Amino acid sequence: MQENIGYQIELQIHCRGLKDADTFSRSDPQVVVYQKPFVNGVYKNWTMIGETEVIQNDLNPNFQKVFVLDFIFELKQPIRFEIRDIDGDSFDDLGFCETTIGNMFGAKNQILILPISEGGKLITQCDRVPVKNEQMTFKIKPQILKPLKWCGQPSTYLKFNRIAQNKNKFFVLQTESALTNSPQFNPISSKKLGNNFQVELYEANNKFIDSVEINVDFLKNGVVSFNGQSGQVLFVFEGFIAKQLPSFTDFIRGGTQLNLVLAVDFTGSNGDPRQPSSLHYIGGQNQYLKVINTVGEILIAYDYDKNIPCYGFGAVTAFPQLRSNETLHCFPMSGDPNNSEAQGVEGIEALYKYSLSKVTLSGPTYFAPIISESMKLAQVNKQQENDNYMVLVILTDGEIHDMPKVEELIEQASFLPISIIIIGVGNDSFDMMKKLDGDDFFPEGVSFYKGRRDIVQFVPFLQFPNPQLLAKEVLHELPDQLTTYMELIGKLPRPPQQQIIQ
Repeated sequence: MQENIGYQIELQIHCRGLKDADTFSRSDPQVVVYQKPFVNGVYKNWTMIGETEVIQNDLNPNFQKVFVLDFIFELKQPIRFEIRDIDGDSFDDLGFCETTIGNMFGAKNQILILPISEGGKLITQCDRVPVKNEQMTFKIKPQILKPLKWCGQPSTYLKFNRIAQNKNKFFVLQTESALTNSPQFNPISSKKLGNNFQVELYEANNKFIDSVEINVDFLKNGVVSFNGQSGQVLFVFEGFIAKQLPSFTDFIRGGTQLNLVLAVDFTGSNGDPRQPSSLHYIGGQNQYLKVINTVGEILIAYDYDKNIPCYGFGAVTAFPQLRSNETLHCFPMSGDPNNSEAQGVEGIEALYKYSLSKVTLSGPTYFAPIISESMKLAQVNKQQENDNYMVLVILTDGEIHDMPKVEELIEQASFLPISIIIIGVGNDSFDMMKKLDGDDFFPEGVSFYKGRRDIVQFVPFLQFPNPQLLAKEVLHELPDQLTTYMELIGKLPRPPQQQIIQ
């Protein structure tokens, strides 16, 4: 059977002439993207794969969010865009449009213009994801030659866009703001700029000042300067370094293991497990079991002994070896303080079902004890230098009640071999989880920022009912998180391990 021909592409979205749904201002648009997954020869229902940021008061938005999609030449791959005017927790419908990934990638210059059902146009631009695993680091010092219309010193920031072979531009990263006519920015470090990129300088109010397009080869000549296209800015580059980075697969081939740790929310908000409405309903394959099966199966593949520590939180326990009269916020699901491990996915399932019969759901929802316990295990791995990287998967149904402590621990955990994946089950808004994810803290394309490594990924389970899409969304940040940690501590992968087959 011939394998499908495919690869990954980047997608960026723009809109023009959107309907204005606000009375006293312009719409605050956001685009939500859906795909129809192709499973066992059948196209399934529309499944959300992501959403852009919200742009305030703009009927012609240029969204910075870049989506990475699998492009398979032989498949139709329907895709749908729903445009919304966001107003707090609600939204107004601004229309939709549909096409296929093939239409987008096959359009002239990979730019496709689609009419929106409620008026206006949606524009997609695509390019193949670069496979070059090289990180570039350099300093840039823009010198503003013509005074800006400011009473004092201007506040400015930089945007960097990769220029594809078809000349389309894809947003990569944005710097912090800096003052003065000769702003000083932190060194730029990125794996996604490619051989050609654009630098744009903006005032803090998002007013464009000037831009320049750069070929990387020119930066290898030491200190180099380029005039901006409008002549307002001289862009000075220095300290350029390019280095090949080891990949996630290089570390796995060299013996690095992923050690899964599972934590399950047993708080009362999940509902009585004896009732069908409960997220812990014991009469069937509930949401917790579905996540355990889908995510656990993938992660366990990279763990040699398949022994998985499993913890619960938010319950009063009645195990033979662990009885409590008050809520415990970190307890072994086995009920045995000396053995918290389950063997493989089937063992996790059995332990989960056993623990349900031995606990009374309670509360509140505290994450800090579970994270602290996992950090202790990660600290042991770090001290022993045993090439193990821990992945804490927290399954939860709602908001947490110890947010300040959790944020403090996550910052500390940035320097340990650990990632935290939070999977939300049920219909809660999960606003705090989204904050922990770091998408609002970390600039796009940056995995280490202001002393923190990006180690948290949050995924709402119900938005990804298809197991393949769920697994992809849950795990897609993990390889970069692992390689960023290894880079942080200066560790290279070991040579691939050889084993003689008898």
